[in-house]
Amino acid sequence: MTAEEEPAGTRQVRQTVLCPGPPEEQQRMALWIIRRLLVQFHREWTALRERECDDAWIRAANALLDRYSHQLYDIVRDTEAIVGEDLAVEIRCLSADMIKTTNILIMIGCEEECRERGDTLAKEALRHAERCRVKLAGRREREEETR
Repeated sequence: MTAEEEPAGTRQVRQTVLCPGPPEEQQRMALWIIRRLLVQFHREWTALRERECDDAWIRAANALLDRYSHQLYDIVRDTEAIVGEDLAVEIRCLSADMIKTTNILIMIGCEEECRERGDTLAKEALRHAERCRVKLAGRREREEETR
């Protein structure tokens, strides 16, 4: 049964226990993992972008976008209660854009548009990674103030 097929209000929220400890520590770990995935996607996309563009490139781009879209979606789904709904929604939208790029642009053979859209997605990933970094820094500052 998909989320769309589940009756309203009955969807079970999965929460991965990232580390034992207080919620603040779990949030720190979740943000770190999400940030790491976003930065790694940007690095891998940039490295891929520098290669020659041929059929092998398109397959590699497809695999990269597909892999990261699922990884980001899964981690955000599992940690939404920890990281907050606003960030979770933004990351899910980024994941959806990755899937759309993978499924539509590559299937219809729009290679240049795929490269351009992938570049945009990589920049967007860095923007979200920075947001995670800022949230982490803000949490550290609040913790130091309370000590």
